[in-house]
Amino acid sequence: MRAGVILFDLADNIVGSDRTIVNLEGAWASISGSDAVRVNSVHDLPSDVLWLTNLNFNSFFRAGLSRHPNFRRSDWLRATLAQLIEELGVAANTTATHKTASTMAVLVQRVLNVAMKRYGVQPSARNGRLNADFAERLGVKRCAIPDDLYPIFQSIAEHPSVNVIHNINHTALAPTVTVRRNRLAHARRIMGTAVPSDSRWERMRRVQSDDGWLEKVETPFLVKAEITNVKPVIAEVLSWGGGSRNMRDWLTDIEWRVVRQYGTVYVREALICREQATPLVQQDKLPTSEVANLSITEGLIAEQVWTAFTVGQAYKGNESRFNAAAAWLRSEDRMAMFDYAQKLYARGLDVQSYGVGNVVLRFPERGLKRVLDIATDLGLIPPAAKFAEAAMGRVA
Repeated sequence: MRAGVILFDLADNIVGSDRTIVNLEGAWASISGSDAVRVNSVHDLPSDVLWLTNLNFNSFFRAGLSRHPNFRRSDWLRATLAQLIEELGVAANTTATHKTASTMAVLVQRVLNVAMKRYGVQPSARNGRLNADFAERLGVKRCAIPDDLYPIFQSIAEHPSVNVIHNINHTALAPTVTVRRNRLAHARRIMGTAVPSDSRWERMRRVQSDDGWLEKVETPFLVKAEITNVKPVIAEVLSWGGGSRNMRDWLTDIEWRVVRQYGTVYVREALICREQATPLVQQDKLPTSEVANLSITEGLIAEQVWTAFTVGQAYKGNESRFNAAAAWLRSEDRMAMFDYAQKLYARGLDVQSYGVGNVVLRFPERGLKRVLDIATDLGLIPPAAKFAEAAMGRVA
């Protein structure tokens, strides 16, 4: 299957107070990295190509592209097209748009080739993201958690990133930079996490409030807890539950072990699994070549693999549900990135959010170079475009 990238001239098509795209006229399009061509309508494009667009969720549906089975919105690879453009250093400040389209089309084609040939993935129009296609192929288990317990797991599994709650006002207009772990290295850590089954959970409503007894529990558990006396130097960046759709008062054992280092945890209830946790057998599906760590293609494939196990699966009717493994993988990811976030915070950087293998940082005018230096010193990877931006002195 051929893949292409189409970059719409958003500035020429955004209208109305909500800045929503209502008309798509004018774009650069490239197939498999060929020289980009100018198109005036999506109807000018071949229909046997999978097209990755630069449109977000709302714009994609408002423009009617959801009716076309061969178009995908910007976050099809989970990382948005704009983020990947920044990572590769082909952003508008250094690269002509038609060159950007060709470069990104090469990447998308390579990812699609690996997905189809190595994993047997068949991109489906009904799935908004490629990792959902991977989930089907990798055999992600459907949820079997009892109905009365499911909301506990759901609040954890659907919480991908922690939004830091600041104690002082920060301007929303401050520029940001996303720094990340090597995707494959991060995926190996996450997929190596021992995860529980969906069954044999025992709820304990009468427990000792002191959390010391949990140290003797050898199987997976969740605790309903009250967290107090959080160390002032870490309270802001910890921002427990920040960014969750629902109030978070349950912690997985992974989160509990981290949080208790920085505050006092009072246990109100516990949910203990009577089976040992084990890593997913599909961890051997991650890329294994000696140079895979150096490849952005293999990194994106690794990200599809591990995030596939955090995708909700069909349950009843139109409802989808997460299994227990999804909650544990999300917890491991958040805590892995919290470790980096608190180190960045300790060195005076402004952390906006963390999770899914990255940390988003705000920076002041002329502060970009310092952010890049600290992030790289900690082993995180900033976007190549930001190095170019700093070198040109635009905001560094």
